Amino acid sequence: MNQLKIKYFLPVVIFMTLFITSCENYLDVNLNPNQSTSSDAPLQLSAGQLNIAIALGQRLFPSMGVWCQYQSGGPGVSLGEFDQHQMSSSEGNEIFTRIYRGINNLNYISKNLPNEKYYNAIVKITKSYAFQVCADVFGNIPYTEALKGDISDGSILHPKYNNAETEVYPALIQEVKDALDLIHNGAGSTIPGSDDLVYQGDMHKWEAFANSLLLKLYLRSGKSADAKALAESGASFIVANDEAALVAFPGGSAGSNPFWTAARSTALGNYFVATTTSIQYLESTSDPRIDFFYQKNLAGGHNGMKPGDVENAPSSSATFSLPNGATSATGGVIFGPTKPVIWMSAWESNLLLSEAVIGAAESEAYYDEAVTQSFDYLGVESAKLDAYLAGKGKYDAANALKTIALQKWVCMNGLQPVESWIETRRYDNASNAIFASRSGGIFIEPTKNALGAGKFPSIFPYPENEESLNQNFPGQHDITAKVFWDK
Repeated sequence: MNQLKIKYFLPVVIFMTLFITSCENYLDVNLNPNQSTSSDAPLQLSAGQLNIAIALGQRLFPSMGVWCQYQSGGPGVSLGEFDQHQMSSSEGNEIFTRIYRGINNLNYISKNLPNEKYYNAIVKITKSYAFQVCADVFGNIPYTEALKGDISDGSILHPKYNNAETEVYPALIQEVKDALDLIHNGAGSTIPGSDDLVYQGDMHKWEAFANSLLLKLYLRSGKSADAKALAESGASFIVANDEAALVAFPGGSAGSNPFWTAARSTALGNYFVATTTSIQYLESTSDPRIDFFYQKNLAGGHNGMKPGDVENAPSSSATFSLPNGATSATGGVIFGPTKPVIWMSAWESNLLLSEAVIGAAESEAYYDEAVTQSFDYLGVESAKLDAYLAGKGKYDAANALKTIALQKWVCMNGLQPVESWIETRRYDNASNAIFASRSGGIFIEPTKNALGAGKFPSIFPYPENEESLNQNFPGQHDITAKVFWDK
């Protein structure tokens, strides 16, 4: 990441993003007819990427971190909705709005720079990623008619909802393929610079991200043959930490990580503590990353709280392990002002590759590389990595999918809770209890479960703005409803 350029460019983008999005008009899936139609394309790219990063990092991070059972509200706070498996529809407002505003920023580039192949490739990949997250979190979403409120687009003020399985996902797969074609044939096109907050115009890394994203779309669509063929095609993927797709934050007045900013905006600061689920699993597998995911308590050890058990917990948070960086003014490995919002990591991509070629020898190699990149990112010494991979962290060929699933959940602790929550639902099925869906999963039912015994959240409620303002709103779903790939 070119931190020097970002240090001076990001504050301008943050200011413009806040200015543009300060109005609470209905902009989540439509164009604002009062909004200026002229802008600077590079600024729109940055604003779009930043809006999407904030959507993930500010609202989804804390709730998904709880539902993934990485953390739970600690002493000094009342029992929260997330800890009780509850969520009001208002929670979805900012997420939905931010994602669609980010996509709207990107659409400006498509309309005004139609011949710039590299810019349009980045737009297609970024939009596909954003829509993928939105569909995996909410289910069916506005897609074909979204953001077409302008007269030239048909003045569609109430966009219909598209089926995530049969319409959205196939369209995203084609969009990513089209983006790859633009990259391969983009010679002579303008190469973005610091306006690209993700890769600063490195099109080789954008190509790797596109292939990794396509692999994920194939796997979630059940297209295992296509995923395997892509994994074995010789295409480039995100396989090392310096290739990760992320939006970095320099910290301070130049702009800080949105979860850090949100958590530090209250007198309590980051009040989350580790859960027994996470602590017990890391200890049972002799995983040295436990000291990097969580700060030790004052007794020098690790202790987690049962999810949602804050009302029965001791009054002092010193009893519990905290997310790494929670008590530091400058943050730590997991929680801090300069931590990035990760869109796709090297451990995620390697584990997708491991799943794609499951049954082959390469599956274990990709698995080992994923763990290696996770240890390296956290700063764990290599001797501990070797011991872990030779011991309880070893790839189990007889239970390969479960091994991959659990490793992905561990690697994403505090770093990719949104993606982790998506994957914990996908990997569970009738014959393979891994996380929450059936007896035998590692998740612990919260002390107060508003959904009833044995039930866990499986989808985000639609935003109340959609309920109130979109005449084509299909009706609210319960948070135990299923996304199409959740079998």
